[in-house]
Amino acid sequence: DRVDMQLGHGEILAVVGENGAGKSTLMKILAGVQSADSGELSIDGRSVQVASVQQARDLGISLIHQELNLSDNLDVGANIFLGREPVRWGLIDKPRIHQESCRVLALVGLDISPGTIASELSIGRQQLVEIAKALSVNSRILIMDEPTSSLSQGEATRLFEVIRNLKSQGVSIIYISHRLSEVSQLADRVMVLRDGQNAGDLEGTDITHDKMVQSMVGRE
Repeated sequence: DRVDMQLGHGEILAVVGENGAGKSTLMKILAGVQSADSGELSIDGRSVQVASVQQARDLGISLIHQELNLSDNLDVGANIFLGREPVRWGLIDKPRIHQESCRVLALVGLDISPGTIASELSIGRQQLVEIAKALSVNSRILIMDEPTSSLSQGEATRLFEVIRNLKSQGVSIIYISHRLSEVSQLADRVMVLRDGQNAGDLEGTDITHDKMVQSMVGRE
C-alpha cells in the first residue's frame, strides 16, 4: 500500500515486519514473480519494467527463496547453469561450466568441486551454491528471504561473512529475517513494514531490538 523503498549501492538493507506485513509480496514484485498494481521502479535513476523473473535477472536482481531450488540429483555446476547451459559445437560446454562455476564458488568462499552432487552438501553449503548461482548471472541486487532458517549457528556465521564480502564488492543485499539479533549484526539500515505500509526506517545506533519491535507492532 504505497510502499516506498530505497536501496543503496553496496548496502545491506534489512526488511522486517510481522507475518502478513507484506515483505514477501514486495520482494516478489521486485524479482518479477508478481506484478505491481501501480507505482514505479527505477535503477540508477532510470525507470524500468519488471514483468518477469527473466527481466529482473537481466536488470541484475535475484531472489534467493527460503526453500532452496537446487536439483538434488545434479552436480553443483549443472545447478548453477541450469536452463542457460553454454553450448559449443552443439553440445553443452562442460569445461566452461566447470571454469565459471569455480569462479563464482570462490566468490562465496566455497571450496568444493563443481562436480559434487548437490544432495551431498549440507543445507548451509547448498545456500551458498544458491548465492553463487545468483552471482553467475552478475546480480547487483540479492534478495535473501529468511536465509538462516535452516542453518546451524556455524553455517549462519559463514553466511554473514559472505554477505559482508559481497557488500564490499558493491553488491546490494535485501535481507529479510524474523531474527532481529541477526538484523542488528548485519544491517546498514532497516525498513519496517506493518499492514502493507511503511512503518519506519532505522539506521546506525537506532537499529535495536526494542525499536524494531516497536515499529513492527506499533507499541512498546
